[in-house]
Amino acid sequence: MSKVSLKNIEKVKLKPKLFLGIGFFAMFFANQSVPVLAIPFYQMTLGVDPFLLGLSLTIPIMLSTILGPWVGHLTDSCQSKYGRRKPFILIASWVSCFTFGLIWMVSPNWSESSQLLYFTACSLVFYIAVIFLSVPMTSLSFEMTDDHHERTDIMGFTTYFIKIGSLLYQWLFPLAQLAIFSSVFIGIQYIGWGVAIFIIGLLGTIPAIFCKEKQQRNCHFSKQPRLMESLNTLKQNKPLKILLVLTALQFCGGAFTASMDYYLIVYSLNGGDIVQGSIWKGVLSTAFAVAGIIAIPMISKLSLSTGKIKALTFIYCLNAIGGIAKWFIYTPGTYWLLIFDALLCAAIWSAMTMLIPSMLADLCDEDELLHQQRREGLFVSIHTWVVNISLALSLLISGLLLNSIGFNANNQAFQTDDSIFLMRIILSFGTVIFSLIPLFLLRHYTVDAKKCLETRKLLEKQQEQNI
Repeated sequence: MSKVSLKNIEKVKLKPKLFLGIGFFAMFFANQSVPVLAIPFYQMTLGVDPFLLGLSLTIPIMLSTILGPWVGHLTDSCQSKYGRRKPFILIASWVSCFTFGLIWMVSPNWSESSQLLYFTACSLVFYIAVIFLSVPMTSLSFEMTDDHHERTDIMGFTTYFIKIGSLLYQWLFPLAQLAIFSSVFIGIQYIGWGVAIFIIGLLGTIPAIFCKEKQQRNCHFSKQPRLMESLNTLKQNKPLKILLVLTALQFCGGAFTASMDYYLIVYSLNGGDIVQGSIWKGVLSTAFAVAGIIAIPMISKLSLSTGKIKALTFIYCLNAIGGIAKWFIYTPGTYWLLIFDALLCAAIWSAMTMLIPSMLADLCDEDELLHQQRREGLFVSIHTWVVNISLALSLLISGLLLNSIGFNANNQAFQTDDSIFLMRIILSFGTVIFSLIPLFLLRHYTVDAKKCLETRKLLEKQQEQNI
């Protein structure tokens, strides 16, 4: 397949991509750091009820997610002289910074209900600010180029920063336990404010200062349509529906099946030894992060040579093979075979942050041709909504399945053979199923490089007529 591009599209230089990548690094920490610190701090240190803490973690995320489409529509409609996205990124990064730091300023002398109420209130404001940060930040990545293939390179570049973040963020609580702090309580506050100021605040501000926004094209409406009017125009967008279903299948189905690996590592590979199981889970997580980084340039080259659809098809096939391999990997005495799980199944997670966003950016061109608006914010917010809802459902389904197959944490090492067997079924064959269904859906996805080129030509012609 030959590379298709337009002559007047310049390749995005390294500096803008670097500034954007730093913003994605900050955005990753903003999205992931609360749970990774809240569970060991609020639950294990302060001793709050785990179920109530789970609710306090979930409610703010769900409520802020509901605002996502409105935030996307708001940034699409913004007419600020500083741009549509950058003012939101600048303000939201610092609001996120201060509210993240405040989350860890809870008093140990408060009652449990007061601690949970404080955590929920701070988290709610924080996650609302994060939505105002992540939607325009991701929209900015969609707008950096009009080239079909260059979009994948940009998404791949930002994925490097996401994967680096995934290697680092799990070490936040161990850092808080260092001897230089007089207590874990003090350590959490220092680490919390350090992440808040230096990563979420300062690094999150960089794209707002140094990245340039493209001038908005084709604004033919005398006034911007309302949110519901905009959402209604997307109901007939079949390619968008396919990409959203692919996203839901991976972040819900793929995530809840993958969650079985931790239980199998602890109860099957290590006989119920949680300490050893946690170590090998750490090995697996690190292997997935490293394999995901290695996969990024490979996915980029594969997409360039064969097209995004065929590249994604290949990755789903590889993931299905990985699902079959899981049946043999997660058995007693096969510790280092866990690395092969990462080698076969890490690419699909990189594709979720590379190819799917790149394909969504392509659909923004199709949407502009039909509706004469650039609505990256709306597309990003809907995608974010699907991701967050899917992850929440994956947690719920995982818990229900564990109860239904007879898993009992109080039994420690003495899980039944039937429950272990069913965990292996869910992990292995679930991975295969949630890889085969997308392969069927991709057969109906038709927005390829050739169609994107035709769309760009029509948009440029349309733009020339309106000058």
